[in-house]
Amino acid sequence: MDVALTGRLLATLSVLAVACGAAAVQPEGPRGQALADLQQAIYRAGIGPATWHADMVGAHPGDGVQAVEVIGSLDDARRDLDRQFPGQTRVVPGHIPSDLVYHPDHDYQLEGELQDLRQPGFQVFHTDLAPDGRTTVGVVGDLTAARAYIDAHYPGRVIVHGNTR
Repeated sequence: MDVALTGRLLATLSVLAVACGAAAVQPEGPRGQALADLQQAIYRAGIGPATWHADMVGAHPGDGVQAVEVIGSLDDARRDLDRQFPGQTRVVPGHIPSDLVYHPDHDYQLEGELQDLRQPGFQVFHTDLAPDGRTTVGVVGDLTAARAYIDAHYPGRVIVHGNTR
């Protein structure tokens, strides 16, 4: 009886060891700041392309890849993201709410650059597409300084306004 019990115990421990080893081999996705940086980089990659736009980037805990909700061409998005983030993304169709429509002629790259501006006198809080095709830029802080800086760096491409929409 001791031999049979010992054999079963050893078999059970062997199965557990194999299962634990297999679990340890599974690549775990990034965490903390590395995850936030990766998701932001993926989102920014989807701001500029002409045929697609990243609507959302995220993953369930433990997922090794980031789900990227895309508006526009899924094939182009897959190609671009696989090139920039091999094995780290999964492209899924995005959901276009009534107030969000992808405009192929809109400069999403410009919006991303404007949203990244870090100036001591003002901060960009909102960007959008103006009816004339330019980009509206909402700022808080020194409106005069914001207009001077943004107009100098992006002449004729933007409409700068204060803390209103």
